[in-house]
Amino acid sequence: MAVSGTTATAEEPLPPAQPRDPAEQFSYDGSSTGLWGLSGVTGSSGNSPIPGPSDSDPFYDPAGITLGDPGTVHKTKPASYTPMLPGLDWALPKRVTKIMYSSTNQRGERTPVTGYVMEPSVPWRGDGPRPTVVVGRGTVGQADKCAPSRNWPLDGQPDPLISHRAVNFEGLYEWAFANAGVRVVVTDYVGMGTPGLHTYMNRLDQAHAMADAARAARTMVTGQGEKFGKVGFYGHSQGGGASAAAVEEAASYAPDLEVAGAYASAPPADLSAVQRNIDGSDLVGAIGFTINSVLNYYPQLKPVLAERLSDQGMSTLDHISNMCTNEITDVYGHQHTSEWSKDGRSLDAHLAEIPEAQVALEDQRIGNGRPQAPVMIISGRYDQNVEYHQAKDLAARWCEKGATVVYRNDVLPPIGEYNHFAQAVSGHPFGVSFLLDRFNGLPVQGACGQPGGLPGS
Repeated sequence: MAVSGTTATAEEPLPPAQPRDPAEQFSYDGSSTGLWGLSGVTGSSGNSPIPGPSDSDPFYDPAGITLGDPGTVHKTKPASYTPMLPGLDWALPKRVTKIMYSSTNQRGERTPVTGYVMEPSVPWRGDGPRPTVVVGRGTVGQADKCAPSRNWPLDGQPDPLISHRAVNFEGLYEWAFANAGVRVVVTDYVGMGTPGLHTYMNRLDQAHAMADAARAARTMVTGQGEKFGKVGFYGHSQGGGASAAAVEEAASYAPDLEVAGAYASAPPADLSAVQRNIDGSDLVGAIGFTINSVLNYYPQLKPVLAERLSDQGMSTLDHISNMCTNEITDVYGHQHTSEWSKDGRSLDAHLAEIPEAQVALEDQRIGNGRPQAPVMIISGRYDQNVEYHQAKDLAARWCEKGATVVYRNDVLPPIGEYNHFAQAVSGHPFGVSFLLDRFNGLPVQGACGQPGGLPGS
């Protein structure tokens, strides 16, 4: 598929679009009254309204843009990149390029997505033209202010220790790839940074945002007369799900990309299993992210859920839609969703009784397709957030379909609720090496069907 369109800077927007129904372009109005028509709602640990997005940067406003083919780049904007941490001597560029590009949502509608592209400051010394890795970050939140391109390590934003947005430490992923000469693209996903609700863990939205981020990079690279190389997908947690969904959909959605492989750490492939696992954990608020996302595309479920949710439950979902991960852990950590229902039963119990809800959740299941490129999956036996067996089952499902899958248990011992976050670090060396080998065309070792390569072995 040829990607066409004009690249414009944030200061030079494209000509105004022809008038169209806003509902055709965006599926959520971003109203301050919240998903349940509430306003001025507060968190459970205080009386102040939950803060909104930290800025109103016009770069993220797609007004006046006619959305083009998937991967069309509509805006670019240079952004400063954080200096290397003391004691590390890795080659990093001083600037990256923020982008706004076209993608396709679950309904098949064009939608704007933002992110950023890092061009390495060192050459690629491997096989073929410089490859590109698309990184999907772990759960950063549902509000615009949480978007990776709005946070560290860009634009001098506070580091994760100061901002308390620890997930932003995943910015370290790109350091390893850039130091090896690999181009890095980080996506903000659908609806995070741009108008509309962030459709957290929506399988197709995340898959398409990842693939179209690669197409956007290709647009920029070939526009400068350079050759575009192989593509890889990388992610942990939400990013692991996005990476897995992207590689599964790539052959049908983006056959024009030369996808070399994917790394999926703690991928939430079965949202029902994940929901049961995190209910009552520090990340219970992520269930709210998921419910909000589901209601965005299945609005017929809203009145059904409204009959079952308490006022506190509806208020909670409103709050959560405008929060980052550190905020949901501070305000709602270790609650149980039974506290959000009228009858004191969990949301999982209620959703199990609603056929339309089961259809919506099943639509998000990863594993019904077959990736054409090799995949590495890592799942943690002691992960208290993303359920261990469902990620391991994903590897088995794909293996049964004839895919090339390398499965690993996470190497960490039990460290309580920190296992999930720490796996982003413990699995990183395996993921980077796996993708670098794929970019260099090396044979896959330890895949299912090979000696010692069965999932869970």
